[in-house]
Amino acid sequence: MFKKNLQLVFFLIIICITSKGYAYRPLGTEDAGVAGKGVTQLELSLDYLKWGKDREYVFLAVPIYGVTENLEISFEIPYLIHHPEYGADHSGIGDINIVAKYFLIEENKINPALTIKGVIKLDNGNFDKGLGSGDIDYSFFIVASKTYENLMIHGHLGYTFVGDRKIQDLRNMYLYGIAFDYRITNTLNIVGEINGNRHPDRNEPENPRTALLGITYRLSERITIDTAIRRGLTSSTPDWGMTIGASITF
Repeated sequence: MFKKNLQLVFFLIIICITSKGYAYRPLGTEDAGVAGKGVTQLELSLDYLKWGKDREYVFLAVPIYGVTENLEISFEIPYLIHHPEYGADHSGIGDINIVAKYFLIEENKINPALTIKGVIKLDNGNFDKGLGSGDIDYSFFIVASKTYENLMIHGHLGYTFVGDRKIQDLRNMYLYGIAFDYRITNTLNIVGEINGNRHPDRNEPENPRTALLGITYRLSERITIDTAIRRGLTSSTPDWGMTIGASITF
């Protein structure tokens, strides 16, 4: 049972957080945009995930700062609450991600916008309580975004070097995602995606893959709220999940 819970932790830390790494909410697929020089943003969210009779909550705070017009840095700070079917509940700060995005190429009529991204996942979460992986991971992504009138398409390809000091059966992962963002009105958008990765546990026969459908609503020039439903497409992901959040520009 501990191993199953640990696999769920890897999903929460690597799939729900690192693979977002962090796209604009509620998408997990990264977009090519960056904040811009001197711009400060904050993303706040609550995720609920259900895997059989196990339940998980993730509170996530993501402060973002535009260092230059092309470079932004952010920190993904999760607070995890585990309610397993068997065993004690646990809660606390999970592994923190340090993220840098660098904008490479502007979009034009033919080419998409391109960005590269790097992520360092720290090992600060309590491994014994299932709040962290017990090791440091390094991820690298190439990201593309293209606009077609009211429709935007985003995609990323990534690779994670997974630390295996605590668990010897772990392996490196590739990650992928494709998403759409369709503007219905000036304030309301519908978004969706499919993303996944190779399972970090080499003994798992199925790789995680999920689908998401949601909406964003712009309350003002500075505040956007969102909600979405995520569905697991393989047995190695939670059956389903829900998310609600807000993005604030200061």
